[in-house]
Amino acid sequence: MRVIFVFIFLIYLFVPDVAAQEYFRMSAEFTTKTKRTSGKSNLTKGKVFYDKYSKELIYDISFPEKEKWVIQDSQIYKLIDDSVYYTETIPSLNEFTVFHLSLNSNLAYFGLNQAMYSIGKVDKMGDLVISYWNIPPQIQQMITTIAVAQKDNRLHSVVIAGEDKMVHSKQFFKDYIQVGGFEFPGTIVQIVYDDNRKENYQVIEFENVILNDTKNENNYHYQWEQH
Repeated sequence: MRVIFVFIFLIYLFVPDVAAQEYFRMSAEFTTKTKRTSGKSNLTKGKVFYDKYSKELIYDISFPEKEKWVIQDSQIYKLIDDSVYYTETIPSLNEFTVFHLSLNSNLAYFGLNQAMYSIGKVDKMGDLVISYWNIPPQIQQMITTIAVAQKDNRLHSVVIAGEDKMVHSKQFFKDYIQVGGFEFPGTIVQIVYDDNRKENYQVIEFENVILNDTKNENNYHYQWEQH
């Protein structure tokens, strides 16, 4: 289930800090559906909370069972009844999730315009404007192509290919939710290809987005008990 936390991991290794913007905190209800090549399917429901200043990402899961996932720095903690039952070290990527990018108004180009990437060329295909990004030499052995498509000045899709020129993953962003001047994709579809070129699917749906909530501080900062 790690893909629920991280949409892309390697391409953000060279991103500088992003200046503060008007929106600093958001929450939303979410539903995640996954279907793997093995035929196994999963359904997860709950609420997600993110504060871009603390960079703490919290998933409050209500289904299939009640638990909490807390992502701080480079650690994932999974808890049931405030007791940790699982931890894992991952790249520190909270600030490069769809939540952080949206709060900083950097989602349109998938955050690449704030990183060490530059546009190599731009094409137009129907109502899509597709930009192809130059890859920093440090990661060219892993990623050779990143294509970002925009529709109506919004992020529509991201396609990433590896050194074999084969597509490794696709993401589609649609059903945008607008709250004042803030926009957030209501649906994110991710397709990841395995070594046999078979597709693993994940669909995340969001609703009831709340911005800059200052009345429920505990939802955005997990308080660890000292033992």
